[in-house]
Amino acid sequence: MKGKINVNFCIIGLLAVIISSNCTKTRHYDFSLKNTVSVFLLNNGKDDFFCIPIQYMGDYKMEKFEFTSGSIQIGDYELLLNRDELNIYVYLNEDATEDFEASDGEFKLVYSEENGSIASSKMSEPLANKHDSDEKMNHYYIFIEKFLKTNEMNKIINEYEKGNVHSKFSIWYDITIDNEEQNGSGMLDDFELSDEPAIDYAAVFSNLNFFRAKYLLNGQ
Repeated sequence: MKGKINVNFCIIGLLAVIISSNCTKTRHYDFSLKNTVSVFLLNNGKDDFFCIPIQYMGDYKMEKFEFTSGSIQIGDYELLLNRDELNIYVYLNEDATEDFEASDGEFKLVYSEENGSIASSKMSEPLANKHDSDEKMNHYYIFIEKFLKTNEMNKIINEYEKGNVHSKFSIWYDITIDNEEQNGSGMLDDFELSDEPAIDYAAVFSNLNFFRAKYLLNGQ
């Protein structure tokens, strides 16, 4: 009887070690990205994901947006952005003003792509509104989402725990504006990975109002 009790205690102790080990490996961080409004690391209550917002505004029409390549580097870890692992959404507000005072409902989805497959495309369709003055413009808002797999998030955590927080990203894409191809367009920025509460930059910059409403206030 005594032997059985000892065995049971050993099993319980082993389980405790395993549970403790798993907790250590899956430690959760509420990461934010400092010193940038070009890329955000968000959580929708279930998944962590990067979101890159891109904006174009003018009296022109965008007829194509095609992602070509990109990467996000956290410390020494480079996360390649492959088109078949991204979600891309293009919204258009045809009645935007220079000070970006557009209500959220005025943005309409004109293009969506999920994991490399086009779900809907209306970018080539004629615009409903014709602008007779400089007061109204077309405001295109493009969101590029990269949802993180467990191993990808673990590598980011590993870089953070090593103190490798200096980071950067770049994206490249082809666009067509008023029948003019602008291939090789892109953007890049530096930032710092942080476990401190994120500064709500979107509340400061009015051009981020729609991004804030979609991702920070209402969620996905």
